[in-house]
Amino acid sequence: MRPLLPLILLLLLLASPGGAVAGGVLQLPVEARSLALGEGYLEMLEDPSSTLDIAAVSKDGAARFRPLPGNLAAGYGGSAIWLRFTLERSAEARGEWLLEVLPPYLDDLRLFEPDGAGGFRQRQAGDRQPFAAREVAYRGFVFNLQVPPGRSTYYVRLSSTSTLAAILSLWPADGYTAEVQREYLLFGIGNGLILAAGIFSLCAWLYIREPLHLNFALLAFLQLTVIFTMQGFAAQYLMPRHPAWADSLIGILVGLGTAQTYRFFDLLLQLRRHFPRISAFFRMCIVIALLTALSVPLGWYPVMAPLLMLTGLISNALAYWPCRQRWRQGGLGNWIEVIALGLYIGVSSVHLVGILGLGPVSLALINGHSLVTLVYLLLLEFGVLLRISDANRRHLQAEAEAQRERLQREEQGRFLGMIAHELRTPISIVSASLQSLEMLDSHPEEPRQRRYNRIQRAVQRMDGLLQACLAEERMMSGRWLAQVERLDLLQLSRNVLDDFSEDVRERVTIQAPLAAPYIHGDKVMLRVVLRNLLENALKYGAGEQPVRIDITPAKEGEGDGWNWRISDGGPGVPPGLAEKIFEKYYRVGESSGTPGLGLGLYLSRRIVMQHGGRLYLDTARNSGASFVCWLPLTIPDHLESEDS
Repeated sequence: MRPLLPLILLLLLLASPGGAVAGGVLQLPVEARSLALGEGYLEMLEDPSSTLDIAAVSKDGAARFRPLPGNLAAGYGGSAIWLRFTLERSAEARGEWLLEVLPPYLDDLRLFEPDGAGGFRQRQAGDRQPFAAREVAYRGFVFNLQVPPGRSTYYVRLSSTSTLAAILSLWPADGYTAEVQREYLLFGIGNGLILAAGIFSLCAWLYIREPLHLNFALLAFLQLTVIFTMQGFAAQYLMPRHPAWADSLIGILVGLGTAQTYRFFDLLLQLRRHFPRISAFFRMCIVIALLTALSVPLGWYPVMAPLLMLTGLISNALAYWPCRQRWRQGGLGNWIEVIALGLYIGVSSVHLVGILGLGPVSLALINGHSLVTLVYLLLLEFGVLLRISDANRRHLQAEAEAQRERLQREEQGRFLGMIAHELRTPISIVSASLQSLEMLDSHPEEPRQRRYNRIQRAVQRMDGLLQACLAEERMMSGRWLAQVERLDLLQLSRNVLDDFSEDVRERVTIQAPLAAPYIHGDKVMLRVVLRNLLENALKYGAGEQPVRIDITPAKEGEGDGWNWRISDGGPGVPPGLAEKIFEKYYRVGESSGTPGLGLGLYLSRRIVMQHGGRLYLDTARNSGASFVCWLPLTIPDHLESEDS
């Protein structure tokens, strides 16, 4: 942002008055050229009560005029302002001149010119009068002057509910029409380009649905309407017979356009994410801008407008830090955006200082506002396009990477499924052979019984791994809930327990209410959950300590459901690992040689989450480990639809 300081100083220099002596007499030249009265030829008298007339001003108040070094910039004081200037015409100089007064949003403008008999003739203009009443069909206010030879003193009285800023110029009558045509052509080209930028951004939003494009389109359209009305074109072309409507429209559009500017910059600079306090201030400014638009029909615009301009200066200063961060991020798109914002901040700050009456105003800033708006909007559009295209490129890369990962997961899932199906037959053969041996050897000796038990535990472990592989395969293929049905948790617990040996069943006790605990879920997947939790309790429990399965009704938030609690009397889970044990491939007993893959708790939690439930370790328990699995009565609709 430091390189932008010279730009702001240059703009202040351009807005400053020239080097003529303030209050001097303007010598009308012989050649035809425009003359700026703000270059030291104006004097000013403030009328706080707005009661002075031309007689009092020209005689009694003549001594109270003070030289005005530049153009009038009185701000929102509410007083009437009298301007005085003196013209001196030689016999060779032309006498037909046009007095141009800008900006076009002055409410009441009265010119008092000498009548040749010691008095003054009054002519009136302003944006409260129909456009047809103007002496010259121009967006601003123009008076025909017939300057007599010698010295002539003219008075201009100004009053307005908007800011009292005035730029007075003299133009030769014979060359003014061509100059106006060139000016209107430039305004037309600039406004047309702003309109094209808005339409382009709107089409881009319709195509890619990027919110920043829509907000930029709204910003461009509102800025265009603000320029169109403030430059006087709405009063000339849209509402020539309704000047009050055109005048009110200026304040309304200024409020709406300012609100959209704050919103766009908030989104563009991502203030809510990186600078929440500045974002909060910008949102407050949006409220002030909307209240300013609302104040126009209520008659409070002279009160709200200065507040709106003051917050604009503050927000321009606050924008330094987001712009600095964006510049440091690097990238052509970011740099272009910062340059565009810097241009806007520099020009608008100088303009706001003049509007508030705290600094000079100039014709270059007022007439060049549309050009500056066009440039920074085009730069912003280019920067936004570059940034969004870069984001889209990264998004496409991420989608391609996600597609590759999905294909890999599917391939892994198919491989796991194939292994699981290939293992199922030999495991069944081994289990059946073991049962046959036990039937033939009904009273085995202790060494043989120990071998039978080891074979039984190995078969159970292999079967558990098989179930884990099948669950992993369903997870990778996205078939979490293949068959949802009404389940009795108590009966499901008993069925799972039947898969274990008799000595294991003797260690496990089940506590459940008399009323059947019914839920809706996938039986196969919930069997995997309970089996994994039981195997953990049996594996890590101390010796022959009992294992409890408690089934109790419970609420989670607004939902009814059941708690499936599996508790053991072992050493428990070390502190700080209550969440880590649910990570994939993590095993608490890895160093102790306890068998396992570290998939059980990970898969169990994923399965429970797909049922709309929650699986966690109860850390409030003093001894042993207690896992709580809460399941809702019915699976939420969005989970079922996602799975399908």
